[in-house]
Amino acid sequence: MKPPRRRRNNTAHRQAALLRLTTAIAAATSERDVYRSMVVGLHDEALGYNFLGVFLLDEASGDRVLQDAVGWPDVPAQWRVHPGQGLSERALQDGQLRYTPDVTRAAGYLPSLASGSEVDVPLRVDGRTIGVLVVESSEPNAFTAEDFEILTAAANQASIAIGRARLLDEERKRVDEHKALLDTMADLSSDLELPRVLQAVLNRAVTLLGVTGGEVAIFEEQPKQLVVVASQNIGKDSTGTRLGLGEGAMGHAARTREPLIIPSYHEWLGRSGQYADVTVHSVMAAPLLIGRRLVGAIATVHSDPHRIFGPEDLRLLTMFAPQAAIAIENARLYASAQRQKQYFEELVQNSPVAIVTLDKTQSVQSCNPAFERLFGYPSSEAIGRNLDDLVATDATRSEAEQYTQQAFTRPVHGIGRRRRKDGTLVDVEVLAVPVIVAGDPVGLMALYHDISELLAARREAEAANNAKSQFLASMSHELRTPLNAIIGYSEMVQEEIVELGQTDLAQDLTKIRTAGHHLLALINDILDLSKIEAGKMELHLETFEIRSLVDDVVATAGALVEKNANRLVVNLPPQPGRMHADLTKVRQMLLNLLSNASKFTARGTITLTVAREPDEALGGTAIVYRVADEGVGMTSAQMDRLFQAFSQADVSTTSKYGGTGLGLAITKRFCQMMGGDVTVLSEQGKGSTFTIRLPASVVGDAP
Repeated sequence: MKPPRRRRNNTAHRQAALLRLTTAIAAATSERDVYRSMVVGLHDEALGYNFLGVFLLDEASGDRVLQDAVGWPDVPAQWRVHPGQGLSERALQDGQLRYTPDVTRAAGYLPSLASGSEVDVPLRVDGRTIGVLVVESSEPNAFTAEDFEILTAAANQASIAIGRARLLDEERKRVDEHKALLDTMADLSSDLELPRVLQAVLNRAVTLLGVTGGEVAIFEEQPKQLVVVASQNIGKDSTGTRLGLGEGAMGHAARTREPLIIPSYHEWLGRSGQYADVTVHSVMAAPLLIGRRLVGAIATVHSDPHRIFGPEDLRLLTMFAPQAAIAIENARLYASAQRQKQYFEELVQNSPVAIVTLDKTQSVQSCNPAFERLFGYPSSEAIGRNLDDLVATDATRSEAEQYTQQAFTRPVHGIGRRRRKDGTLVDVEVLAVPVIVAGDPVGLMALYHDISELLAARREAEAANNAKSQFLASMSHELRTPLNAIIGYSEMVQEEIVELGQTDLAQDLTKIRTAGHHLLALINDILDLSKIEAGKMELHLETFEIRSLVDDVVATAGALVEKNANRLVVNLPPQPGRMHADLTKVRQMLLNLLSNASKFTARGTITLTVAREPDEALGGTAIVYRVADEGVGMTSAQMDRLFQAFSQADVSTTSKYGGTGLGLAITKRFCQMMGGDVTVLSEQGKGSTFTIRLPASVVGDAP
């Protein structure tokens, strides 16, 4: 009830009360202090307002919620006035002061007083009505224009103060959030052990957002799945659960790369069947991204139905998520680096090859057990020492130092001798490679493989091969002399037998002579091969007519071709020209090929083709000899071992067609000696084509 008018005519008291009101509102440090200062200040005896209340609009429900009041008896705290109730709704709707002179005649009035009048003044912040100041009197028609002016001024000042308080609250909130994020970053970056980082991410998220629990999942690229790696208070331990992209809250966030809020998880159609038994109510999920690359996902949950996630919660989560993604990725990279480090350490430690690392001063930084065993130096003696001081001798010092210097810029490979701690020497294969970090050489790694046994075996093999070659060379004369005598005497006896008319004996002598010639050819082949392997075969180069060579070969091979009823076709250009090469060896190669073709072809055609072709690799011009047959042909497996000494296509070939397998091996080596080669094309059942390609002018021995 307002006091009698005469009490309000005291201008000085009223001005003092208004000053106190203004000062109190301006001094308020929080929004709640503004409400209290406004209703208490207007309740001042000098102003005479006895029944006051401040209501704020709850935008979610549309209710007006009481924030503070003076004079109203039995009014509950946080009293809610629902839409359609009370007179103050009009001021909220149009943002204008509303005056009701007699509340008993107004529809919708909530009877807080038996009778009287009511003024409703809107509270507006940033052009938006946020609430209403309700002032009542127990007397009808109790308010004048002067009251409207005072109440409007108070509401305006309070609105400004509310806006300022909200800005300050927002700023303090931002500062607190920033500090919380900084603390989060510091906490997460202080640990690189992945399991602890994952749990710390979840704990921080739960604390920062004020929720009851949550989950963290990491993304595995290969199966395109999320794997839950940390879980807290969701109604079950979900650690290890796998989610496909699009499955459940986190799967949906991961697929869309966008956060989402689910007000009621059990009513959400996208929930995963793996979470049918969880007890949470609302869920908020976000992807963990670095740029647009998916690292994982995080979900926060709350079990209280009244806790509704809003834009502010989502903003906090989206601020937190990138920091969490970076922390998780750093921990994963660290874990991967640790695994790789352990892998290579185990590889080096268990390697049978001696491995040592040097710094830029060529001092030993580390060595593995194989190095200790090979050279006899324990790592405690080797580390810090110059490597060449440890293992190089006076004779090998220059070579070793050259290897070391070169290895700082490029890989170096070689074979040499190094010294053990006891002074004995060991044959080693050396491989040294630079160690480069971020483009800068920081040292080198050297590998030593003990090849003492290998070299000893090689020397023994070389000695045995030389002994074989020397034996064959020395025995060639001993073998050829009696064979030539047998062949010569058989021919003489055969002539005499023929003169005497003993034809039966003549056939036996022919067999003796044929066998002798075959054995002599075999000895010649073995001798030629042994000379080639011993490096004693020489080229006797001369210039000759290709036509004369071909005529000679055809005449010699005629009997071989006709033996199996074959026909020989020669394709020779009109002017084949000359060739500078070893005539004897070229003739022998062609005879070997024609002999093979005749042996493996029956009642077919054998073709010898000669051509002169341009070939830069062979000095500009190549002489090409091709021998094609219509014989049995070969498989690819048979061709793989075709030019190996003492080897034929297979065992059945030897038993059926005979031969030693030396002819083609000698042919290939002769070709290579003259800088050319021999190749073959063949198909089983359709014949073979051998091609000899030689320089038109051979120069010395080819390497």
